[in-house]
Amino acid sequence: MKAMGFYKTGGPEVLQAVDVPDPMPGSSEITIRVDYTSINNLDVLMRSGGTKINFNLPHIPGSDISGRIELAGSEVKDFGVGERVVVNPVYGCGNCRQCKTGNEVICREWKVPGMHIWGSYGEVVKIPAATVIRPPKAFSPEELGCMPLCLSVSWRALHTVANAKEGEAVAIRGASGNAGIFAVLLAKAMGLKVIALTRSPQKKEKLLKIGADHVIDSEDEGRAASKEVLELTGGEGVDIVVDPLGSTLDDSIAMLKPKGRVVVFGTTAGTESTISIKNFYWKSASIFGVHNANKKELAEALEFAERKGIKPIIASKMKIKEAEQAHRLFSQSSQFGKILMKHEW
Repeated sequence: MKAMGFYKTGGPEVLQAVDVPDPMPGSSEITIRVDYTSINNLDVLMRSGGTKINFNLPHIPGSDISGRIELAGSEVKDFGVGERVVVNPVYGCGNCRQCKTGNEVICREWKVPGMHIWGSYGEVVKIPAATVIRPPKAFSPEELGCMPLCLSVSWRALHTVANAKEGEAVAIRGASGNAGIFAVLLAKAMGLKVIALTRSPQKKEKLLKIGADHVIDSEDEGRAASKEVLELTGGEGVDIVVDPLGSTLDDSIAMLKPKGRVVVFGTTAGTESTISIKNFYWKSASIFGVHNANKKELAEALEFAERKGIKPIIASKMKIKEAEQAHRLFSQSSQFGKILMKHEW
């Protein structure tokens, strides 16, 4: 098969066309011929060597998978060749207690396509059949190529972990990023008051258009974002903070109401953070960590998005052979929405 991969880590220039054997499914696996995928921060981390994950070279990145089943193992009974599917971006061993209770995201052997195994920048992906979902018909193959990773982790953060309730207030950090956009869309559809924080103030109008009630420029070096949030809320604070940045944890706690919740699912601004323990326990605050979502949560998120008319924001459409150019565009942070890549050579 053809793929865009790399033989060494580095900048976008390391991405190149590679020709590798088609993967063959085991008894409980399927192979999917990928139609569409999109760029996530994880793809950049893998390409640049920014993770501690061990992987063989060449490596093929990509975690968003929209395509059709090409081959199915002998034990696969629930899916047939030719069916259109999407893949939950994490799977487990399938045998431990966590996997058997639908918590594969905390399986000790969890894996992500494009991270631990070859991913969606290849024409064909091999994956356990247990992680595959039949998507709602309301979404096109293009749209599905943009949704799995960022939609599911935002849903897990807001719905499963934070248990967001209609009428609550949420501050979403990194709101103009891919996961942040989905978080804004979901939060608005859930009936939350949405305060969007962005380091790209030029995207303010776009955030307001998709549902943010207020937008704060969190790039202001002389002023903590928490001060702006507290002013907006009359000193009361918010019920929930969605924080994909990592190093901003203390400021996220500062903008909470008493008994508020912070959900952290990324480290795009840094892997270390110190917090005021006094501020934390005085508020009876809760801090939760999320790294991916379970298959059940992706299915729930897609059903909710279908019911509420939520569609992904697609900023650019490119061919997979243009992956190097797409990564350069992604690194400029000038896009608002996903960079979609079609498997077309």
